Amino acid sequence: MKRIRILLVAVNLIGGCATFFYFKYILPPRPSDPGVPGYYDAVFFLVTMLFLSVSFFLLKRRSVCLLGEISDGKKEISDFSPDMAHYLQRESLKLPMVLSLLSFGMWIVAGFIFGFLEPLVSSRIFSTAPPDLVFCLRWFLGISVLGGGVTCLVLFFMLDNAWRPHTMRFFPKGRLKQVKYGFGIRLRTRFILVFMGIVCIPMPIVGAILMSNIRQLHTADAVTRNELISSLYWEMGYVTADLLIIALILAYLLAKSIIGPLQQIKATVKAVEKNDFTRQVPVMSNDELGDVAQGVNAMVDSLYQSQKARDSLGRYMCSEIREQIMSGADADLSGEMKRVTLLFSDLRGFTGLVEKNHPRDVVKILNQYFNEMTLAVKAHKGLILQYVGDEIEAVFGAPVGYDDHPEMAVQAALEMRQRLERLNRKFADQGFPQLAHGIGIHSGAVLAGNIGSEERMSYALVGDTVNTASRIEGLAKTLGADIVLSQTTHSLLTGSYPTEQLPPVRVKGKDEEVIVYKLKLT
Repeated sequence: MKRIRILLVAVNLIGGCATFFYFKYILPPRPSDPGVPGYYDAVFFLVTMLFLSVSFFLLKRRSVCLLGEISDGKKEISDFSPDMAHYLQRESLKLPMVLSLLSFGMWIVAGFIFGFLEPLVSSRIFSTAPPDLVFCLRWFLGISVLGGGVTCLVLFFMLDNAWRPHTMRFFPKGRLKQVKYGFGIRLRTRFILVFMGIVCIPMPIVGAILMSNIRQLHTADAVTRNELISSLYWEMGYVTADLLIIALILAYLLAKSIIGPLQQIKATVKAVEKNDFTRQVPVMSNDELGDVAQGVNAMVDSLYQSQKARDSLGRYMCSEIREQIMSGADADLSGEMKRVTLLFSDLRGFTGLVEKNHPRDVVKILNQYFNEMTLAVKAHKGLILQYVGDEIEAVFGAPVGYDDHPEMAVQAALEMRQRLERLNRKFADQGFPQLAHGIGIHSGAVLAGNIGSEERMSYALVGDTVNTASRIEGLAKTLGADIVLSQTTHSLLTGSYPTEQLPPVRVKGKDEEVIVYKLKLT
């Protein structure tokens, strides 16, 4: 807020000094009087500027003080009630324009004082003849319209650029559009205002200068004509230089108000290209650029949520299946009949493991075991459906179908065997007990889809194939094997594996005996 105050004083002071210099030394429309001291104009100017400055700051409302406290970080917008917070947010959007309009009001007052009041005061004090009404009116319009109009236009753009970073304190989440009756200037209006400041305001004044001098030239003698022409040169040179500087300043401020947000948007897009979804575009205005910034932030949030979903899926399946599901290719999660291969894995002696070890050690053992087994399943395009206690349920061929799903399941089981051997050697070094597991594999038709309640759903498989696969895994312990295949899976294998047919067994839920195979060690 300190910068706002400095700009407010500095811009108005520079504009006032430039206007005073123009009317005093470039275009003195009033005839000089020997009875008026030379210092009188300067003293009157300083006293008037002091009066206007004090009057301006006395017009400050309490809300301006609150805006300053929030912008300086002394208070947060969340410290206020919703109604008060909404009011302060609306006032923050209007602040640059309100201060600029107040300044313009002071310039109109200044035009009245210097154009009409000062001649009356000086004529009373020094007993001089008051100037012609046309001269007074020219001073009034020159000060209020030309000096005040251009100065306050420059002031608005400077305040707007300086205040924009503070806007984020009033709108931590952006969404400037949610404020009703909030003041905003669209980009088209900004260009029109700059055009007015460069062309529409100065040009009539320039035209009036030329017309006034031409009229005087018609009635002037040779000496006066030369003086008028010389004065016109100086006047037009001053006005031209002044307009050029103003044009450059306004063009720079307009470009800055557009390029700054565009650079922020560009930087955010570059960050997104590098998969950095933490960067947000600061929403500092409620114009088109603010709308674009809000849209980019919404896009980044959407991409971040998609990335989180992708990462979550990646914990349960390989990257190839994850990408196909995320793209919607060959993955119907609403429910369909599919031919798949199921793999069930269960730790042996898990109850004893829990009883003999500290709970923290049991959790540490299970986490390492599940991590290794999950990596084996994912390596062969399998999907972990669930962990139940010490049991793993995985599927191959769903939700994305593969013709060689039996082969994939067997390859995953072999890798699980190898990983368990390496893990046991690691457990031995850590002083943990050795683990053993049984794996059952079965192929068949299942109903696959998202199943659950309205509040929570999960991808699951339903059917006799699931029950049979679970029963076959249970046979591994009684048959003395770590990997057991059903006859269905065995007959679908295209590769050569060392297997041994086991005696037919009866499982729960089946009237006929089931033929199974033991996958031997290589």
